[in-house]
Order: sequence, then structure tokens, then C-alpha cells
Amino acid sequence: MPERRLGARGLLRFEGNRPVVWLLALSGGLLVIAITAAVLALNSLTHTSERVEHSLRVISSLNRLITYNERIETARRGYLIAPQAAFVKTVQEAQKDFEGALTDVENLIDDNPGQISRMGQIKTLAAQRDPVISDTILTPATVTASVQENGFSSERGVLITRAIRRVSNQMVEVENDLLFQRNRAQTASQSRFYAIGGAATMMLLLTLLTVIVLVLRFNRELTIAQARLKRANEGLEDAVEARTSELTRANQEIQRFAYIVSHDLRSPLVNVLGFTSELDESRKTIRAFLETLFEKHPALKNEAAWLAADEDLPEALDFIRKSTEKMDRLINSILELSRQGRRALSPEKLDMNALADGVVASLHQRAIDAGAEVIVEPIPSLESDRIAVEQILSNLVENALKYLSPKRSGKVTVSGQRAGQMIEIAVRDNGRGIDPADHQRVFDLFRRAGTQDQPGEGIGLANVRALAYRLGGTISLDSKLDEGATFTLSLPERSIAVETNT
Repeated sequence: MPERRLGARGLLRFEGNRPVVWLLALSGGLLVIAITAAVLALNSLTHTSERVEHSLRVISSLNRLITYNERIETARRGYLIAPQAAFVKTVQEAQKDFEGALTDVENLIDDNPGQISRMGQIKTLAAQRDPVISDTILTPATVTASVQENGFSSERGVLITRAIRRVSNQMVEVENDLLFQRNRAQTASQSRFYAIGGAATMMLLLTLLTVIVLVLRFNRELTIAQARLKRANEGLEDAVEARTSELTRANQEIQRFAYIVSHDLRSPLVNVLGFTSELDESRKTIRAFLETLFEKHPALKNEAAWLAADEDLPEALDFIRKSTEKMDRLINSILELSRQGRRALSPEKLDMNALADGVVASLHQRAIDAGAEVIVEPIPSLESDRIAVEQILSNLVENALKYLSPKRSGKVTVSGQRAGQMIEIAVRDNGRGIDPADHQRVFDLFRRAGTQDQPGEGIGLANVRALAYRLGGTISLDSKLDEGATFTLSLPERSIAVETNT
């Protein structure tokens, strides 16, 4: 038997198995219909259940109304027999409860005209009873005499109470009838729901059975396709290995280049550190001399000279020291990478607000020179390598200060937010922006975009992207020309650094 050719169209159209396809389509259609019917039945059941619950609430509120009505009359009669303040308090509290029950019932029957009409009768009767209660409290002797003469059965307050009771009982009877009807409707809805649910279950089982048959039928074709795919991929591992070897050699070249550059940078850095220390000692000597001179000859005191020696020079030297110390750390990191091929990352819990403040402080003088404001907004903490994160942020903020627009005052904002299990740190500026066509170019090694009016070799952003990848994160850019740029560094909240062999 010749082997049947299996292609993508054959798999999609299930060639040679049309009965199974029709069975699957029919089962799927019936399942959709059954599910739709089940949803409709469930909605109907929910509606009837809500109506039953509504009737129960109305009956409960009416029973409370009847109870408070009887309590008012009972307390009023008690007051006529023994005029005591306790009965007056009971009457007043029962009246408030009666009014509250009236409001509850009125809100619940706003969809029943007949019940609304009866509620109107009760409210009218209650309004007529209010002056009777007032007369009872104010002139109990007069009302008592009338009751003794005519009897309680003909007394006006009693007649009103009975009328309210009669109308309330009528409303309860109406609601009981509605409750009976709604209970029957609820039972019918439940029966329909269970019947349709059973049908949907059967359709589901039929569909699953059809799928199983289909999978078994096409198992052989799938096996053939996998075999062909395996043959098509023969030699892929060799190609990957060769490519990996090329990348390894290229990376080793970069490591050697990094070692040479960092080694050559160390000598001038040592000179800067040494001369900074000498300048600081010289400043101390000058300050001591000026302090002595101004004490002996106050007339010679020059505020600008004293401020320079006492505040400006220490501040400037402190900025120089911080910047050189930071450069020293970076050079040490580069040297370590060049020696070992890869620096072992040291994840630790990072206070990103403090880290960002430190980065901004090290670039304080550059921001002043650029006439820019750098703002650090709250950033969630994360676990990562301190040096790598600090290097990324420093590079991004420094780039933002470097490429500000002369059309407006510079503003750079560093902010962060949590996005699932990732922390997104954004460095946003209002500078000259980057053309969307160059968004990927700026991350390439030794590649630069836009007007080349600032010093740089195109290494910074390439290093940023490499570090972000090693930390298990990504770096993205959102920018348009003359509309500023936003670099978003996305890092895992807990360290999942990706190591790559070199």
C-alpha cells in the first residue's frame, strides 16, 4: 500500500475522513445549542428565584407592619388604663417602626398596582390615627370617658387599627398567592435546567468521544509528519553548535577589548583620585589660612573666597570623588568580566528608591550644567544585582541629560511600577527624541542615531540591553522626534538571571 502524502492542507481538511468531520461538526453544533439553552434556563431559574425571594421579603415586611400596628394599639390601650410614661414611649417607638415598615413595603411593591393602592389606604388610615394617638396622650381622661360610654369596639382608634389590619391581611393574601405561583414557576425552571444540563452533558460526552476517535484516526498521519520533521531538522544541532562557536569567539574578542580599554582607563583614574586627594588637602590648607587671616584682619574678609573654600570646593570635590569611585567600580566590573568571561551576579534585595537617588546624586553636576531637573518617583523594591542595575540606570539618566532639547527646560523623571511579577522602571525625558526607525539601532554595539553632536562611542545602550538580558529582563524604547523618549527597564521582582557561556 503506497504511503499517502500528508500535507498541511490534508491535516486541516481531514482528507478521507469526512464522516468523522461531519460527526465532529454536528456534535459541536449540538453542544453549542445545549450550552445556550442551559444558559437561558439558568437565567430563567435565577429570575424566578429572585421573584420568590422578593415575595418572601414583601410578606416579611407586611408581617412586621401588622405587628407594629398591633403594638401601637396595645400600648395606647395600656395608657388609657394606666397613664404611664412607659406606654407613651412604647407607642412612639412603635409608630417609628411602623413608618419604617411602611417605607420598606412601599419600596418592595412598586411593581404591583393593586398592592400600591392598598398601601395608599394604609397610609391614609395611619395619617387619620396620628391625631387620635395625640389626643390619647394629651387628654387620656376624655378618651377614657368616651370608651367607657361607647365601648372599645366603637372607639375611633380601634376602628382604624382594625381597618389597617384588614388591608394588611389582604396584602399578605395577595403576596401568598404570588408566592405560590412563583414557587411553581421556580420548580418548572429547575426541571428545565436539570433536563437541559443533562442534555448538555451528553453532548459534551459525545463530542469528547468524537475527538478521541479523530485523534486515534490521525495518530498514524501525525507520526509520519513527526518523522518527516525530524529528517528535515537533521543537521540543525550542528548548525547551532557552529553558530554558538562563532558567537563565543566574537564574545572573547569583546572581552579582550574590554580588558585593554579598562586597563588603559585605570591609570588616568588613579591620577584623578590622587590629585583629588591633593586638592582636598590644599583646600584645607587654604581654608585654615583664610580662617586665620580673616580672624586677624576682618576687613580683608571676602565672602566669595570663604564660600568657595568652605562650601563650593568641598561639594565639588565630593562630586568628583563619588563619580571617580563609581567609575572605579565600573572598571573593576569590566576587568572582572574580561578575566573570567562572565561576572558572577550577586542578587540582593535592592531599595530602588535609594539606588536611584544615588545615581541621580552622582549626576548632579551634569544636571546643573544641562539646566535640567531630575525627579525620582517611588519605585518598588526588587531582588537583583546592584552593580548591574546601578549601571543601567546611570547610563539611561546620563543619556537623557545628554540629549535634551534646547527648545525647553530639561526634565528627567525616574519612576517605577509593578506589572505582575515584573518591576518596570521608566526613565522619561522631554528631550530631542529618537526617530522610530532608529529604535533598534540605538541598542546595537557601536551604532548611534540622530545628530552626532555629543561625545560617545555607542557602547552604553548596547551594554544596557546585554545587562538587562543577563538579569532576566528587557529594555524597550518609546519615542518620537522632538517629543522626548521613555526607556522602560523591565526586571523580575525576584532574581532569575540568565547566564550565557562565553
